[in-house]
Parts: sequence; structure tokens; C-alpha cells
Amino acid sequence: MWFTDVANVANPEREELDRFITGVENFLAFVIENLSEFSFLWEDAPELRELAMETFHKDVREGVFHLRQEIPRIPEKQLVFHGLIHRPMRFKLKVLDSIGQKWETVRGQFSVRDWLKKIIEAIDAILDSLIHATGGAGGIIKEFKDALSALA
Repeated sequence: MWFTDVANVANPEREELDRFITGVENFLAFVIENLSEFSFLWEDAPELRELAMETFHKDVREGVFHLRQEIPRIPEKQLVFHGLIHRPMRFKLKVLDSIGQKWETVRGQFSVRDWLKKIIEAIDAILDSLIHATGGAGGIIKEFKDALSALA
């Protein structure tokens, strides 16, 4: 789904970090725009959905832009140290894609809420390292994602 193409890269390099960020951006948009499946996020405070959409479009997307600008500047040593390339990154991407692929069956067999928490944890395994390796660029993406997770 959101991460399949990047997860199928045999030896992920720096370029795949940008593709991962695109997947995260698309995933977050899917969650906030899909009211039928994720209405439980807004059941206690419906006005939060509008604020989430505004924050995503005006702030999170700007954070995505800044994070993308920093990816080429990450020292190779930091990419290795944080497992953001090669085999460690491939493993993390494969785990993320495996969870993402369950979306088609999640509504019938599993809790959407539990699935959302699992995929967010898998995103964190990469996003936290990437933000740390860039010195904090894109932190708004993580904070927004964490706030959505807290609503779940």
C-alpha cells in the first residue's frame, strides 16, 4: 500500500528515505481524510478533525518539505548508525509494509484501532531515527503522528 514500492528495494539507500517520507505523508492524509474508518479518532472531540486537517496541510507538509531538504545532508556515518540504509532499513521497511498490507483485511478480522497503533509504531522505527539523524528536521511530522496515535 503506502510503503510497498520502497520496501521492495533490495538495498535501500538515501533515496529511499525520501520515498519513505512520501509514504508517511500519504498514510497520514489517508487517516485524517478517511472519516468512515477512523471516526473513532474524533468521537470525543469532533472539532479536532478539522484542526487536524488544517495542521496537516499547513504545518506537517511544511515539515515534510524541510525534512526532505535535510536528507542529502545526513552524514553517511549517521545513516549507518541509525540503520537508515542497507539491510537494517530494508528490514524496517519490510515490517512496515507487512503491517500496511493488512489494511485490506483489518476491518473484518482485526481492530482498526489496533492496526493503526501497530503501523504507527513501525513508522516510528524509521521516522525517529531519521529525525534524529537530521538534527530534528521534520519533528512536526512525528508530533502530529503521535497526537493521532494518542487519540486512538
